[in-house]
Amino acid sequence: MVAGVVVVALVAVVAVAFAGGAAAKGRSVLPAGFPYAAEVQATIRYDGTYTRDTAGTVACGTSSEGAAVMAPVHTHETAHFERTLFFSHLTVPVAGPGELGAAAAKLGLEPTVTTPGRIKADHSSMELEYTSTEGENEACHATPPATCYWSLLPVPGSATQAIVAHHNGTVPTYWTISVLGDNSTTGECPVNNGPAQLAALLEDAGRLYPPELAEGFPDVTISRGLGGDFHRLRKDPKVTFELDVSTPAGTTHNCSTHLNPEEGTCTDAVTGRAEVELRRLSLYKSKKTYPR
Repeated sequence: MVAGVVVVALVAVVAVAFAGGAAAKGRSVLPAGFPYAAEVQATIRYDGTYTRDTAGTVACGTSSEGAAVMAPVHTHETAHFERTLFFSHLTVPVAGPGELGAAAAKLGLEPTVTTPGRIKADHSSMELEYTSTEGENEACHATPPATCYWSLLPVPGSATQAIVAHHNGTVPTYWTISVLGDNSTTGECPVNNGPAQLAALLEDAGRLYPPELAEGFPDVTISRGLGGDFHRLRKDPKVTFELDVSTPAGTTHNCSTHLNPEEGTCTDAVTGRAEVELRRLSLYKSKKTYPR
């Protein structure tokens, strides 16, 4: 993973700098038995919804005066992920480069999925409410809203197994994991198929998250940076926290990948919450002293 390579390199740089300072003042040591990593269970409960609304008009004929007849149409679309992702074993750092010093070159590590995770509970779905037009010329008008519904079912064994580091340019500030995986869709719809609908919504949801933000959709922060939630596990056997995964309210703009600006407007947003529970199973401790 590229993010992991970057972090290892940065850890080494920090370690060398720290070691140089220690040598000038009289080298300190990292004692044997110092906890630097932990084996943990992780439970991630996610309940978030991406909503996209479009409104516009379509031409459906010509009036007796020769003017174009326009009829209003709209769509209201949601992708709702409500699922629990469980990992029986993750290996995570509980000490940062500043604590390890030069020993970070030996003991520093990235969060790693040591046993593949699985989705334990799922109630995810997707909906599309839409209007169209019927009739021609001056008889043209919008139809009553119709609704398509799909169940989103996680494909067994497809849960994401990668923990992603997000950096501020020097050190990790967040680690995230996605609850998406691969999904099958169950449902019928006369205007779109389930896989295409889900792909379009996920693509547009991704546009809400600039690269500098920690999360995407549907991603969850499982630790908030160096000295953060992973590091609390050194003293606390269990760490639990909640996250607001909502984006700021969307503004009217061309958010849809398939809507031309002249055809109408689009608003979208993600709303929801997540809960992360980290339960420490064991600590990894240094087996000998290290210069730092």
